Amino acid sequence: MKLSEHVEHIRQQIAQSFENRLGRIGITPSSLLPIDSIPAESRIDRKRMESIREVFIAETGTVGDAFEKLVEELTFTLFNRLAALKVMEAHTLHPEIITSRESHGGRSFAHLAWLEQHPEFRQSEAEGLVQFIEDQLYSLSSDIPLFSTSHPYHLMPTALELLGIISAFNTVETDPQVEVDVWKSDDVLGWLYESYNNFKKAEHKLSGNKTEYHKVSIQSQVYTPRWVVQFLVDNSLGKLYLEMYPNSEIRERYKIANAPLSQSREIKPLHEIRMIDPSTGSGNFLLYGFDLFYDLYLDQIENYGADYNERDIPKLIVENNLYGVDLDDRAIQLAQLGLYIKAKRKKRTAKVDSFNIVSSDFFLPAYDQVKDIFEDGQLGEREKRIIEEVWADLQNAHKFGTLVRIDEKLTSRWFGDKPKKNPNQIDFFEEENKSGFESFREEFFNNLQEAVAKYAERQGETFLSTKTQDAITFLQLLTQKYDVAVANPPYTDSADFGPELKKFVEANYKQPYKFNTNLYATFIIRCCEIIDDKGKVAMVHPPTFMYIKTFEDVRKFMLDRMHISLFVEWGYLGMFHQSARVDAAMYILEKEPKDIPVQFIKLNHIYEGRRYNAFVEAYDKLISNHQHNNNYTLPQEKLKIIEGWPFIYWISDGFRGKFKEKALGEYFHPAQGMATSNNERFVRFWWEVEQSKLSLNIDDNLKWKLYSKGGPFNKWYGNNWTVVNWESNGFEIKNFVDDNGRQRSAVRNEHFYLNKGVTYTASGSKGATFRLHPLNNLFDVGGSCIFSKSDYKNNEYLLAFLNTKLAFYILDCLNPTVNTTQGDLARIPFVIPIKTIEDNITKSSISNIDIKKQLCSFRVLETNFQQSPLLAFQEAALKDRVLAYLNFENAQLTQVLINEAIINELIFEVYELSDADRDQVETKMGISIGALPASQEAKDAFLAELQNPIAVVTEHIQNLPITTFDDHQVREIKAGFATLYQSNNDLEEFCIRHQVNPINVWYWFKEANVMPAARAAEIALEFLADSIRTLLQEDDDGIIPLVGLPGEVALSQRLEQYCLHKGFTAAQYIQLDSLLGRTINDYLENHFFNQLSNHLNLFMYLPKTPFIWHLTSGDYKGFDAYISIYNWNRDSLFKLKTRYINTRIENLEYRQIQLQGVTSAQAQAEKELIRHQLEEIQVFLSKIDELIAEGYDPKLDDGVAKNIAPLQKKGLLRAEVLKTTGGKKSQLEKYLNADW
Repeated sequence: MKLSEHVEHIRQQIAQSFENRLGRIGITPSSLLPIDSIPAESRIDRKRMESIREVFIAETGTVGDAFEKLVEELTFTLFNRLAALKVMEAHTLHPEIITSRESHGGRSFAHLAWLEQHPEFRQSEAEGLVQFIEDQLYSLSSDIPLFSTSHPYHLMPTALELLGIISAFNTVETDPQVEVDVWKSDDVLGWLYESYNNFKKAEHKLSGNKTEYHKVSIQSQVYTPRWVVQFLVDNSLGKLYLEMYPNSEIRERYKIANAPLSQSREIKPLHEIRMIDPSTGSGNFLLYGFDLFYDLYLDQIENYGADYNERDIPKLIVENNLYGVDLDDRAIQLAQLGLYIKAKRKKRTAKVDSFNIVSSDFFLPAYDQVKDIFEDGQLGEREKRIIEEVWADLQNAHKFGTLVRIDEKLTSRWFGDKPKKNPNQIDFFEEENKSGFESFREEFFNNLQEAVAKYAERQGETFLSTKTQDAITFLQLLTQKYDVAVANPPYTDSADFGPELKKFVEANYKQPYKFNTNLYATFIIRCCEIIDDKGKVAMVHPPTFMYIKTFEDVRKFMLDRMHISLFVEWGYLGMFHQSARVDAAMYILEKEPKDIPVQFIKLNHIYEGRRYNAFVEAYDKLISNHQHNNNYTLPQEKLKIIEGWPFIYWISDGFRGKFKEKALGEYFHPAQGMATSNNERFVRFWWEVEQSKLSLNIDDNLKWKLYSKGGPFNKWYGNNWTVVNWESNGFEIKNFVDDNGRQRSAVRNEHFYLNKGVTYTASGSKGATFRLHPLNNLFDVGGSCIFSKSDYKNNEYLLAFLNTKLAFYILDCLNPTVNTTQGDLARIPFVIPIKTIEDNITKSSISNIDIKKQLCSFRVLETNFQQSPLLAFQEAALKDRVLAYLNFENAQLTQVLINEAIINELIFEVYELSDADRDQVETKMGISIGALPASQEAKDAFLAELQNPIAVVTEHIQNLPITTFDDHQVREIKAGFATLYQSNNDLEEFCIRHQVNPINVWYWFKEANVMPAARAAEIALEFLADSIRTLLQEDDDGIIPLVGLPGEVALSQRLEQYCLHKGFTAAQYIQLDSLLGRTINDYLENHFFNQLSNHLNLFMYLPKTPFIWHLTSGDYKGFDAYISIYNWNRDSLFKLKTRYINTRIENLEYRQIQLQGVTSAQAQAEKELIRHQLEEIQVFLSKIDELIAEGYDPKLDDGVAKNIAPLQKKGLLRAEVLKTTGGKKSQLEKYLNADW
C-alpha cells in the first residue's frame, strides 16, 4: 500500500476503537446513557468526555455532529502521538516504544524493559500495553504537552485495539511501496497530515457543497514540497539576513537571489527577528525556518561574536523566531511536534518551555460577560462600539484564524477606511487624533489580554479554560509585527465560499482593495499587513491573480504598495503531489520601496515532468548573474502599461507598446451571455424538442431559440446544438426565482440577442476558439459573444483575427488560465488594416465559414444536416464511399488550414511585429501548418483539385517552400492514418504533431487508401441513427420491436428494406458489418443505443440525449424494442403492453406448445430460454404498470433526460444514459426529482 493508504487504514482503526470506547462509557452518536449504568472506574473519563461534547454541541449545533467531532479529535490525537513516537524513535531520541522486534519477543524494547520493572502486568491483556503507553506518554509530557495524560483529548482504546493500531503503524516501514526510512524524513509529519485528511477531501468534493470556514483546510490543503519551502524561506529570511551581513558565509552556503553586496538594513539582534506562517498546516515552513535560523545563529556566534550559547539555539529559535497560526488544532499539534523533534535532534538536552504556534480553535464568551473589564465609565460611545466589534471578531477566530484583523479593525474604525494618497505617507490624520488612538489602542490590548485571562481563570481546570489559554497566545501573535511572513495559503474561489465565509471575507477584504476573489488573496494582504515596514512576504499559490480581471486590485496593491523581488511562474502540475491538480506561482514581496527591477523565472511553458530541472538551471543562472532564456528582468513600473496591470513580463518593449493602441473593446462589445441558473429546465438539444416549436427566423416567436453555448474546440462555424426556452420573450427564465423570491437567472446583454456576431468557447485546454454566431441565436455564459458597437461591423474580419496565432498569443499573455474572459478580449490591441488586406482576410474567413458549414451538412447532430456520406457518395463499396468522403473532407479542411496560414501572415503584416516578436509568438503558439513546406507533387495535385480559388490562395500555395520526404517519414505518417480522427487526433492535430503541411497529408491519405476504423464506425453510427429515426417517424406509433411480431416487421428487416430503397445493394447492406466492426444484428441488439448515447455526450454538464431509445426486458431478450422520443407519451406504455408485449408473450407460449415432447438438447435449451424470457417479461410488465401507477407522463419538450430517468431507474434500458455517481446529487436523481 502507499503511505496514504496506510494512513487511511490506521485512521479507520483508531476511529472505530474510539467509537467503541465512547460507547462503553455511555456516549453514543445520538444520546447519553445514565452515568450510573457504566462501571465506576470509567466515570471520570465519561465526565471529561461529556464536558467536551457539550462544548462541541454548542459549536456544531447538533448532537450527531458533536459526537463526530469528538471522535475525530480523539482519533487524530492518538494518531499524532503514535506517529510522533515513531519519528522520535527513528531519530533515536528515546528507546523504541512503538517499534516491535522479534528479538524482544514481538514487543518494543521499552515495553520489554517496562515489564521487567512491572512483572505483574505480564498476565494482563496485551501485557499491560495500555498502562505501558500511558507511562511512556507521562514520562515525555514535561517536554511535549500533547503527550500529557491530562491533555483534553487523552483517552485510550482497549489493549487489543491499541495493539492492532500499533501493529498497523509498524507495518508502514515494511511496505516496499513506502520509501525507505520513511520515519526519518523531515516531511513525514506533513505527508501524514495531508494523507489523513484525504477521506474528508473526497467526501467534501462528492457532496458538491460550498466551502465553509470549517472545510477550508480540507478543500484546498496542498502539502508544500521542501524545495519550494527552501526557495521561499531562503529568499526572504535568508536575504533579510544578508541585507544586514552581506559578507556572511551564508551567501555561499545558501542559494539566495539578488543577494546585496553591501549592508542595506539596520542590524537587528537575531533573536528579535520573527518569521510567521499565518496558515501553518503541519509546519513545513517553520521546520525549514528552524534549520536556517540555526545556521544563522552559528554564523553569529562564529563570525560576529554574538553573545549566544550554541546549546541554547534550539530554545531561542522556537521561543523567539518562529510563529504560526492555523484553524486546525491537529495541524498545530504536528507543527509543535515537528519543532520539538528538530530541537531534540540538534541538542538532546534542549528544553522548550513554550511554542509561538497556536490553533485559533478556541472559545470566548459573549461580550456581556467581560465588558466590565473594558468599560470603566470613561469611554465614549465610539470606543465602546469599537471594542464590542473587535471582541466579536475575536470570537470568530475559530472560524477565520489570522484573517481576523483585530489591530486593523481598530485602526479602520477609529480613522475610517480612506486609503493613503501616498503609499509612503506616514499618517493622514491630525496628530491629536493619532495620539488619542495610540493611547486607546495600548489600553485596549492590555484589557483584551486581561479579559481573556480572567475568563480562563474563572473556568478552572476545564477543557474550555485549556483552549481559552490559546486565545492569549493568538492575541499576542496578531498584535505584533513580523520581519518575514511565509505561506502556502488555502485556495478557495469566492464562487465556492459558503455563506458565512463569504460574508466575513466581503466584510473584511473588499475595501479599500478587493482581495475577496479567492481565499489566497486575503492571505496576500494579511501577510503584507502583519510584516513591519521593511518586512518580506514569501508565498506560493495559484497564479490566477497575475491576469484575471477580478484580481486587478490585488495586482495594483502589489505594484503600488510592495516591491516584487523575485517571481517564479511555475504553471500547471508538477510542483505539488500528483493528486494536487493546480497551477502554481511563488514569489517574494518586500514592503520597502526599491528601484530595482523584478526578476522573473518563466516555467509554465515547459512540460511538468521536466520543469523542476529547468527551474534549477534557470535559478542557478540567475544567482550567478548569467542570462537564461527562461529568466526575465523588468522594471516593476512597466507592468502598469497594459490596462488592468497583468503580469506580462516576457514580451518586448515594442510588443508592450502595441497595447497603447486602440483595443478591441473600443470597436466591439465582448458580451457575457445568459445564465439560466437551471439548464436542466431551460436548455435542450435541438433534436429533443418539438420541431414545430423550433425557431427558424427572428420574427417567428417560437419557443425554442438556438443557443450558442461554447462546446468543444472548434473554429469558424459549428457547435450549434443547443436551444433555450425563449417563449414569450424569455418570460419563464426572466421570472425564475428561488424559494425566497430572489432572482436566480441572469439575462445579460439582451439588446444583443438574435444579432449576428462572433461566439467562442471560453474554457478549454487549447484556449478559446471562435466561431460565427448566426442571426436568430441567443448565447450562454459559456458561449459568450462579441458584437459590433461602432461603425466597424466586419464580423468576418474580427473572426479571422481572433483565430490567429497572434490573437491566441495575446490572449495567453493577458490570461494564461483555461478561462478567457470578456475583459481579456476587450484589452486585445485591434488594428483595422488597409482595404486590400482586409478584403483578403475577409474572403478567407468567409471561405472557412462556408467550408465548415458544408461539412456540418454531413453530420446528423447538426441543424443543417442533409444526408450521410454513405448516401452522398456513390462508390460501389461502402468502404470506398467512406474514403471518398474523407478525401473530400481532408481537402476541405486543408483549404481551411491554408486560409488560416494566409490570415496569420497578413495579420503579422498588419501589426508590424518585429522578427523577434514574431519568433516569440510562433515559438509559443507554433508556426501555421498551412505555411510549412510541401512536396511539389502534392502542391500540384492540390491546386488541380481547387475549384475557383481566390488569387491569394493560389499564390500562397505556389510560394510554399518545396521539400522532399524520405520513405521512412512517409511510411511513419501513413501508418498513423489508421487512427486519424480518433479522440482528438483530427487533421490539424495530426499535422501539428508530425509538423507537416496538410497538403501533403491530404495527398498521402489518398495514396494510402487506409480507412480509419473509428471514423468509419462513427459515420456508420450516424447513418443508422438517421435511418432508424426516419423509420420510427414513419411508424404509426414510433415503436419497432427487434423481434418480429404479427403485423410488426422486425427492426433489422425494416432497416434493410430502407437501405435498399435508398439505393443500397444487398451486398452493400452487408458491408455495414465491416464499418461497424460487428454484425448489424449484434450491433442493434447490444451496442447501438449505448454508442448513440455516448456520441451525443457533447457537454460536460449536460446529459446524453439519445433521440432513439432501446427498451429491453433484460439479458434474455424476452422483449426488446426501439422507440422514438417524438412519438413517446403516456399512451405508448399501454400500447407496449397490449400491442407488443402481450403479443410477444403469446408467441413465446405458442412456441412452448410446439416444443412439447421434443427432447433434443437444442429443444431443451430453447425451452429453458423461453422460460427465462417469460419470467423476464413479467418483471418488465410489472415495471410498466408501476410507471403507469406513478403517473409517468412524458412530454417531448421536457427533454430526454427527464423523460428517460424513470425508465433508467427501473432498469428498462439497454444501457444507462444518466450518470448515477454522486448519490442524491447524481444526474439521475436530479432528473427524477425535476419539478418542471
